[in-house]
Amino acid sequence: MELSRRWNLFPLLLCSLASISCAPRITAIDPVEGTPGTMVSLSMEYLVGWPRVQIGDKIIDWPQLKLLASNPERQTVRGEDLVWIEDKVLQFRVPELPPGDYAVTIHDDKGPPGQPVYSFLETTAYVMFPPVWPYVFRANRAQAKFKILARPPSESIGP
Repeated sequence: MELSRRWNLFPLLLCSLASISCAPRITAIDPVEGTPGTMVSLSMEYLVGWPRVQIGDKIIDWPQLKLLASNPERQTVRGEDLVWIEDKVLQFRVPELPPGDYAVTIHDDKGPPGQPVYSFLETTAYVMFPPVWPYVFRANRAQAKFKILARPPSESIGP
């Protein structure tokens, strides 16, 4: 009886491990610190949706981001046209925030911003195709640390 109960948990454990392994993952961040306005590049694996970046209380939405293929031969391909399984580089400018240590959170949304019906329909379609389940039933965010530095006095904004 105890052995059969353990085997019943095996598929659940396997799906959980597969889901974790397919969560978006930041493999590199360049630079790791900078002033507001600095361009940051995040090399990522398993980024399959429509990303948003959150730093502190600031959200950087899809239209303000640049998405490139990691593969140099495909860097001219528009972000919307990248293959969902290829590694990507996500670029954004650091927003105006006070100096300090911040968590940069990449939210990997399943549909275009502000279109929950599209997201629902896309997810429903993927549920019908078991090979993509690890990408559908997974964590949808990744985090990295970034330090915002104070602007040098010569770059200060204002009078």
